[in-house]
Amino acid sequence: MIIFTHVYYISSLSVGREVPIMRIHYNTGLHYRTVCTAIEVLKEAGFVRERYDEGPPVRRFISLTEKGKEAARHAEEILKLANLI
Repeated sequence: MIIFTHVYYISSLSVGREVPIMRIHYNTGLHYRTVCTAIEVLKEAGFVRERYDEGPPVRRFISLTEKGKEAARHAEEILKLANLI
């Protein structure tokens, strides 16, 4: 299940660029496991892509696909209508 807030949180941090997963974890206050789960769901739906930097240290980066950018715009509209942002 895709949760609009996950799309919005991720999109607000990664519009037009790659972002380390740890930055999303720190900036949103979501548990690391929650962030990873959300990314897996969004990846399966084609909203984000993931890249690994071999490091050291090994780092995971995510970025929005075009489909993800459009979903993020819609998620933001819905959250605004619900007075959540």
